[in-house]
Amino acid sequence: MNLSAKIRQLVELRQATINAANDQQRLAADNEFRTFLKDALNDPESFKQSFDTIPQLADLQSGDGYFRMINWNVPLDDQTHRYRCYIQFYDKKEKEFKVFDLKQGYRDLEGEVRKVFSEKDWYGALYYKIIPSKKRKRGSKNTYMALGWDGHDEFSTIKVVEVMTITSKGVRFGSDIFDTDERNIKRFILEYKDDASVSLNYDAQKKRIIFNQLVPMEPDLEGMREFYVPVMQFDALEWKKRRWRYVKDIPVKMKAEGKDYNDPPDEQQIR
Repeated sequence: MNLSAKIRQLVELRQATINAANDQQRLAADNEFRTFLKDALNDPESFKQSFDTIPQLADLQSGDGYFRMINWNVPLDDQTHRYRCYIQFYDKKEKEFKVFDLKQGYRDLEGEVRKVFSEKDWYGALYYKIIPSKKRKRGSKNTYMALGWDGHDEFSTIKVVEVMTITSKGVRFGSDIFDTDERNIKRFILEYKDDASVSLNYDAQKKRIIFNQLVPMEPDLEGMREFYVPVMQFDALEWKKRRWRYVKDIPVKMKAEGKDYNDPPDEQQIR
């Protein structure tokens, strides 16, 4: 079966996952889809081939030609999600394409902001933007920033700024590269009310990640993130001296329909 035929088959398998009636059918269909997708990504020609015909799937390129990320979510009946991701890149040393299958770990949010993960123990999210590579020190390995969405549960939603380092040996998630009020964090997380719409995006011109300020709906709800909502004031993470530094109250000019600051595109979300 050639690559074009494999992609047509993947479209059908992905649609079967989307249309499944319950968790059991949904996960079974997704397992079959994952098997076929990994087979397609092992085709040497697949790195140049777009997978954007597959519904509700993110096909993201790193921008420097180093790697691509195929990422999707599987919503469950309890309003949580499972996340799937393959990272495909060309190993110049071994002169071959490699595919890493990220394995999501299932755990509570508490403390995750300070932990480092690998492809075997992934935090899990639906990524919608890869920010150009950064080097913390001269001569160090490139790290990439990925902006992601997590439909956490029925009460809250999460957006995350994740740090990725990719080598021939695997993928590392998280790095001590942030200067914020919360010390020693390895990734930056926004958690807020489940039905709120919060922006998190990258301003390439000014080299900063922009996001809404979040406030509790009532003063006595301070600290209960499921009751936090956005206001039309913005903060940012700015890249300065090889670190992301938190900056408060930045001026933001919204573009037409605010499209650069909205949630991930609908086609990347099943729900």
